[in-house]
Amino acid sequence: MEWMLRHVNTMGEFFVGFALPLLVESAALIGLVLSVEYLLRKRVRARLRYWLVAFVLAYLLLTPLLSLNPPSTHWPAGNTAYAAQLSSPTSDPTLPLPASHTSAPLSQLITGQSQTTMAGVGERPRTLTWQGALLVFWLIGVIAMSGTLIRRAMVACEGIDRSPAANLLMNDILTYCRKRMGVRNRVRLKISEDGTRPVVCGLLRPVIVVPRNLALTLGSRHLRDVLFHELAHVKQRDLWVNLIRNCVRVLYFYNPLLLALNAVLQRLQDEAANEAVLDTIGDADHSYTQRLAEVATLGLKDPAPSLCVIAVA
Repeated sequence: MEWMLRHVNTMGEFFVGFALPLLVESAALIGLVLSVEYLLRKRVRARLRYWLVAFVLAYLLLTPLLSLNPPSTHWPAGNTAYAAQLSSPTSDPTLPLPASHTSAPLSQLITGQSQTTMAGVGERPRTLTWQGALLVFWLIGVIAMSGTLIRRAMVACEGIDRSPAANLLMNDILTYCRKRMGVRNRVRLKISEDGTRPVVCGLLRPVIVVPRNLALTLGSRHLRDVLFHELAHVKQRDLWVNLIRNCVRVLYFYNPLLLALNAVLQRLQDEAANEAVLDTIGDADHSYTQRLAEVATLGLKDPAPSLCVIAVA
């Protein structure tokens, strides 16, 4: 217990020194990209603004890894640094070694303890510091968020597996739309029993799920436009962006600005997908936009929270 408490406090100090600057940097970056997206909303295409936000998400995901592994060439250490000192023309061999080359035990270097600290091993351990408490809070949050997302993803996958496959006519329409959109991946089509909004899911094996009453109520042209929209999500790799978004949600769950960034990302996903469809099929008479509006009049429910983890509407 004493060993665990001592190391939690030590790691907590490192965590606070690492996480607080990262929180400030991420908040400033999110605020900047949201401001830029707002200013460029009517001047730049949605696809470019969408990839700008997606790039920021990828950067936030990679920043902790890059910060923990700085390039070794920037920080000379060990025998290399001492050899450089000896090889210097102005170096004096009689000078003492740098502090990092003292004969301190390796355990002291790893744990960051000094000799005076080691001498007081018999003292009673301190209570959990506020840095250690923050580390424990972050770990609990990451574990809870990860467990929730994994459980929801498993429930969503089970529900999709139970959904019936589409009939031959609907699959023929999907084949036509897939070739028209230039999507080479094999995409499956399934029917939703509960009348939810159309979604697409599956990183490696995409599956489009549409409500049963869509084609029966509005006709095949509306189904074709819905499939165009979902295939556009597949083509622009929105499902992979959704995976990055979930990872960032887990790591930065304490940052409230992520809620605003996620809302903007979802809006831009739909706008960019519609732009991709219009670039492919054209919409001189605004029939595509009108038919999507008619699909919305069906009163379809939003996808279940479990499905939103792995799917894009």
